[in-house]
Amino acid sequence: MKKIYFLHGYQTSGKKFNCLQKFYHNFKEYKLICWEWNELMDIPKFLEEKAKILEEDKGDRIIMADSMGANLAWNLVNLFKDIPYVMTNPVFSSEQIKDQKRITSEIKEKIFSATSENILNKNIHLIISKNDEVLYPEYYKKVFNDSLRVLELNDIHAISHMDEYMPLIHQVITEAFAKLKH
Repeated sequence: MKKIYFLHGYQTSGKKFNCLQKFYHNFKEYKLICWEWNELMDIPKFLEEKAKILEEDKGDRIIMADSMGANLAWNLVNLFKDIPYVMTNPVFSSEQIKDQKRITSEIKEKIFSATSENILNKNIHLIISKNDEVLYPEYYKKVFNDSLRVLELNDIHAISHMDEYMPLIHQVITEAFAKLKH
């Protein structure tokens, strides 16, 4: 069984996870698990609990994370170097957010700042929306240059046409599973 642990974005509706569920409905070899979170939670405790799950799960698994959920995932990337990561429109740092007024100083302090120096695990696949109205889409190049595999979508931050892109996203997920170290 191939498990996809999914971290959704900040205050999202679950649309992307629902789209994944719909696409993988008839794929019996995949199991999707959504890790619900919100900004009011004890995030370090939440991450500690998820790290324990990942540590105990020795099967085929990847982490798929969206936007601010990907920012949470940066806390796990170096802990689990054997796990591939698929990130859609990830938040690398607070400075990547276009409208700085959207984030409170309290939230800004909680945002992990991912850099090429502190992210040692490069087993990451990025899915970036070229027309992202929330984040600067080219920011990943500032962090990783062109060293990561990137699927660029002609879409907005929410990936409004995710159903149409699912065959491409599935290909990225398949490649991520193929990189598992056994």
